[in-house]
Amino acid sequence: GMTHEEPLQVPISTFKYSTLWLLAIVIIAFGLRIYQLDSHGIFFDEKATVLVSQGIVQDGGNQTDVFGKGKLVFTNQEFWNPQSYKEYLEASRRSDIGNSPFYYFLLHFWIKITNTTDFYVRFLSLIFGVFTVILTYVFTKRYFKSILIPLIAAFITAFEPFFITYSQQARNYSLTFFLTLLSSYFFLRLIENNNKQIKWLFFYGVISGLSLMSHFLAFTVLLGHGLYAMLLVRDKNTWLKLIIAGMIAILPIVWWFTFGAGDWTLRTLSYQSAVYLECALNRPFNNPYGIILPATIPNVLTKSIPIFSDLWIYANNLAGNLLGIKNHIFSIFIGGILIIPFYRDHTRNLESRQTILNTTVAILFLGSAFFYNNHQLHFLVLSVSILVLFLSFKFILKNKSEIREFRNNELGIFLVIMSLFPTTFLIFNAFRSGHTYGLTQRYSGFSFPFVIILATCGLYQLIQSKTWLRYVVICILLSQFIFISQTIASIYADVSPKYNYRNIAREKNPYEAVAQKIINQYKTGDTVFIPAPKNIFDNEVGRTFLPYSVTDAQYINLYLPQSPIFVQKLDTTQNDVVFLETKSGRRVILANLKEKRY
Repeated sequence: GMTHEEPLQVPISTFKYSTLWLLAIVIIAFGLRIYQLDSHGIFFDEKATVLVSQGIVQDGGNQTDVFGKGKLVFTNQEFWNPQSYKEYLEASRRSDIGNSPFYYFLLHFWIKITNTTDFYVRFLSLIFGVFTVILTYVFTKRYFKSILIPLIAAFITAFEPFFITYSQQARNYSLTFFLTLLSSYFFLRLIENNNKQIKWLFFYGVISGLSLMSHFLAFTVLLGHGLYAMLLVRDKNTWLKLIIAGMIAILPIVWWFTFGAGDWTLRTLSYQSAVYLECALNRPFNNPYGIILPATIPNVLTKSIPIFSDLWIYANNLAGNLLGIKNHIFSIFIGGILIIPFYRDHTRNLESRQTILNTTVAILFLGSAFFYNNHQLHFLVLSVSILVLFLSFKFILKNKSEIREFRNNELGIFLVIMSLFPTTFLIFNAFRSGHTYGLTQRYSGFSFPFVIILATCGLYQLIQSKTWLRYVVICILLSQFIFISQTIASIYADVSPKYNYRNIAREKNPYEAVAQKIINQYKTGDTVFIPAPKNIFDNEVGRTFLPYSVTDAQYINLYLPQSPIFVQKLDTTQNDVVFLETKSGRRVILANLKEKRY
């Protein structure tokens, strides 16, 4: 149901100007993502990521030639023995339930080109994080006539704390966010009326398939596309294209589940869900996986409201931090009052009744700060965020002259579906499984670009409004930018439980530091002793053939070259100290890993 229009003719001078602004935004995005990139050591999931990319099961599940039963002495050369295709599949099954094969494929060759240092393994995510900023601009520019809208959208994407966080992690998320946004762009190009170019069919099918192979939850984005198509697409030829594209998209995932490591996925997910349910029912606060609660309505609301609010940049970090039910109700009420002057937005601002209305609302809005007994400015921001949400819908529903390619409210429907569907699916799955483990922002992060576009529409509508009250509102929004900057600072400091999963900062990678000491101090005849504490398995899927842990040995050897040879020995008598024993018998302590395993 989309109509094709000629692209908006933009003067060359304006185009150059906007390109320079985009370049500046990209430079800012790159700087925000590269800053402190390797200041804090990789954590558990990142370690597993690097190991899987090299075909190695975390804790030695497929390295029987290196860490065989009773075999305590090994070398770095043995550790780096070439892995077979079957061993790569085993690593993917055992360490990441067969998920994300495309990401591991890319990371494998990326490491071959670069190395395994924290900076480089995270830099791949940084690249796709910056690409997402550019793609947000391209996506938005396609469907909005004002060049200001894509520039604002790209700017918000550059500063979004969620995107900064996952651009600095050696995990699959940054790649998947980029691919799902690209898939959505190709989906819209494919269903445009009068679009007879077959290339969009193949682009959509291939990129959708790669997004599924980057993270299985990308299917929630494709389901969102399907829902939109069922609601609005009536053309038979378009449906035929979508069906063919869908077949192309599922081919790699069918192959992976049939012949690759996906054969363990459903079985492992079922087993893990049972473990998480047991934790939720019997030990919600005392288990290895974090806080897992039963999926009651209050618990699901408590977990999901912050997810929805953090998607909205103007309400980021408000849910869970603001205190008092009365404060919240009053702030939301004031937000509703604030909408009134913007509802019709009279052009004759000097009209006496309009002036009285604006003044009254401004006094009520600013005076409401005296009602709150905590976080007064934050509650003002909450009121403004409600106003901007209203303005977003006003823009996409009313300002049809500002929107290209779509007719009626089709663009708005698409943005709303893509903004809500991934998180709504997580809520449904929580009730289905009986626990709240999967209710986390990173699993619904595919929604961020679409919510950002909505947020941009609201801000643009605010800027375009005629009432002088907009200046008051914009000043409050600028304070939210300060709060966002504080959140980003906490991410860099590694003390954000929401984004870094911790409130005590990590040191720089201790394993990389140990490896460097070995390289510098080791002499022929020396032996490096690495702690190998007793293995305790909470999850049977993770069980290896060894009674003791070899993870410390694996992580250290990730940063050792294949040559020269360093003789190493697993020390099953102690848990934390890495030391070098010289040929003469002298011991040199290289590191104490206690509380540094992250």
